[in-house]
Amino acid sequence: MPSIGIRYCGGCNPQIDRSKVLRNLKELLKEKGLQVDFTTDKERAVDIVFLINGCMHACLVEEYLRSGHNPQHISVKGEMVDDKYIKEESIPGFLTIKIMDLCQFS
Repeated sequence: MPSIGIRYCGGCNPQIDRSKVLRNLKELLKEKGLQVDFTTDKERAVDIVFLINGCMHACLVEEYLRSGHNPQHISVKGEMVDDKYIKEESIPGFLTIKIMDLCQFS
């Protein structure tokens, strides 16, 4: 089962409901029968790091890249996923596809 480390920004300027995005993502993965182990434990080894930034400033990305961590990451930056604009309500579906691709679910 793939593991995903969850990292939230400080929430100083949220343009999206970060918790709702994660809840809906978990529901979609469950509906598809995909088991993913989500953790907020920063010390635990994970396959993917999921950076949930509330706005496009994406302070978590800057911090993550400076830290030198190696696992691949997906960054939500307000209504952006990585560098693609996605409406808030469509973010969980888009993330589900990205996770399926990265974790090579069949």
